[in-house]
Amino acid sequence: MSLNQTLDCVAGLCAAILVFTGISATPRPVRTPQAEPRVVEVVARKFAFEPSRIEVSEGETVRLLVRSADGVHGVGIKKFKVTEEVPRGGTPVMIEFTATAVGEFEILCSEYCGKGHQEMAAMLVVRARAR
Repeated sequence: MSLNQTLDCVAGLCAAILVFTGISATPRPVRTPQAEPRVVEVVARKFAFEPSRIEVSEGETVRLLVRSADGVHGVGIKKFKVTEEVPRGGTPVMIEFTATAVGEFEILCSEYCGKGHQEMAAMLVVRARAR
């Protein structure tokens, strides 16, 4: 057997082992782990949200943990199709969304909560992602 035949035989054997074990000779893309969502705790009370301004980055996943300090309230962020009721009692409601657009977006109370309801608002500021 010549050296070329021996090398061909070894190459064939190696290929068979790779196929049999499921190992690929071509590199697979490395998956980067998803970043954890930014968690922001929010308190809804007559007639304000605390904090009144939330800043995030474009593309960031945001998890709001909203609890009521008094009665029933709601959280509405029109641009991101967020509408969630926050019941009285202090049990937090989790609201998760991805900030896909840059800008300033009002966070409004989406449940009537009394005479100051119209003034109950906060601001979500989405900054452009650094490139």
